[in-house]
Amino acid sequence: MQIENDLHFYSILIDGATDSSVTENELIYLRFVENGRPVNHYFSIEDVEKADAQGILKEIEGAFTRNGIPNWKDKLIGFGSDGASVNLGCRGGIATLIKRDVPHLVITHCIAHRLELAANSAIKNHKHMKEIQDLLQYLYKHYQYSPKALRELRQIGEALEEKVLKPTKLAGTRWLPHIHRALEVLVREFRVLLAHFEHIRESRSGSAEVQGRATFISKKLKDYKFLYIVFFFLDILKVLSVLSLKFQQDYLTLSAMFDAISTANLSLIELKTVNGKELTNFLATVDSQNSTYKDIQLSNMNIDEDFTRQKQVIVDLIVAALDNRFEPMEKDPVLKAASLILSFSEWPQDRNDLATYGNEEMAYLLENFHEILERNGCNLDAIMDQNGEWKDFKAYIGRHKATVAVENFFIYPDLKRRFINMILVLELLLSFPLSSAVCERGFSAMKRVKTDWRSSLKPEMLIMLLFITVEGPELNHFDTNSVFNHWWSSGRQKRPGFNPHEFIGLRALPDPDMEQTHSDDDIDDN
Repeated sequence: MQIENDLHFYSILIDGATDSSVTENELIYLRFVENGRPVNHYFSIEDVEKADAQGILKEIEGAFTRNGIPNWKDKLIGFGSDGASVNLGCRGGIATLIKRDVPHLVITHCIAHRLELAANSAIKNHKHMKEIQDLLQYLYKHYQYSPKALRELRQIGEALEEKVLKPTKLAGTRWLPHIHRALEVLVREFRVLLAHFEHIRESRSGSAEVQGRATFISKKLKDYKFLYIVFFFLDILKVLSVLSLKFQQDYLTLSAMFDAISTANLSLIELKTVNGKELTNFLATVDSQNSTYKDIQLSNMNIDEDFTRQKQVIVDLIVAALDNRFEPMEKDPVLKAASLILSFSEWPQDRNDLATYGNEEMAYLLENFHEILERNGCNLDAIMDQNGEWKDFKAYIGRHKATVAVENFFIYPDLKRRFINMILVLELLLSFPLSSAVCERGFSAMKRVKTDWRSSLKPEMLIMLLFITVEGPELNHFDTNSVFNHWWSSGRQKRPGFNPHEFIGLRALPDPDMEQTHSDDDIDDN
């Protein structure tokens, strides 16, 4: 990765975790622009001797120095991580320490983590949603730590002629999709799960804790009001899970992020008065005359009961939690200005409005980032002159609004020559850090590389193996010949008497010392 020569700006994304050898590691990714699209690439993984801000910053500096980039702060424009105080602490966090040398640094708390915290906060503040979360946690623990219970569940599934899925855990690197899947499993295995816990309760098998858990779950799964909220909550989680997966995309931009949040808010507010797909299917399946669902007798069923108020309270809680987490980003002057500039589809069509549109925001961004822009050869005067690139840029967007994409300015040679300075501004804005979810994927790759059986891997080897795992080519594009040739010729002693080109593709010869067996068909009658 030729950072010094090829890139003008980049952000760093970091996250920490402990590996199989109980070593504290800090994973470093870089976010920059390739062909007009923001991308995240693995940079290094570092052993941390002391996991405080100074210790981690020392390892980050060491990683850049080892890669031949001692002046790494010269092109740095952003820092992204989760919300740990060691990363984002306003007094002594890593971001605060870096900002002392990089005043224009854009500091971002990972938006995927923000969403998780917002949803979790809303759930904890509502009785019924908390009950659903507790029930899912009980289900996971019951079958995760008891092979006997899981075996009984599958036997009941066979008797009911239903394929059983094991209840899944709620926690994970992508929390919202995890709880969404756990709730989907509960809904799909409703009859089998209820039958099993009814059996435990009636047979009085297991400890007092198991008996209490079985009674609680049986009662809840036969409660119409509880099931109503379960299916309503499932519709909500569908909206939030889509938003969570959107936030984990490497190429997500500021404007796309704010659009996704607005879309999710509209979908949630709609659920106040319009039933979602899951709740609609549930109500259609319930036999209101006999008070049954999938032939199970339900309690607390009143077909005239209005759940509108409860749904409004739940949605308002979640929307308020989202606003609490994301409004600071929407009000941040740098992020707000950058989003306005990059949202071409929202630019006015009328010439009178377009003439002054975005002037204040562009001037603010150029002032805030003037030092790093000028260091990379950007002529700020050529952008904001009376007949400068900014006006020409707006005129171009106005004429091609329906078809223009930000990637065009990085791909087409005529646009690259025409907007040479504006492209540097676009590259800077697209490099802002948004999500550190890529670091979570990096740690998943680390666990595949550094297993319990390979816990003594040296840091240098782990860095190289992880780079191959994360950044290496696809298997069908991997050149095995060149690797074999390198191995064949790089030994301490030359490997004589064999042509590696003839070896590749040959079948292994049989060992003459081993007894050979043949079938009758293999015997030559002649």
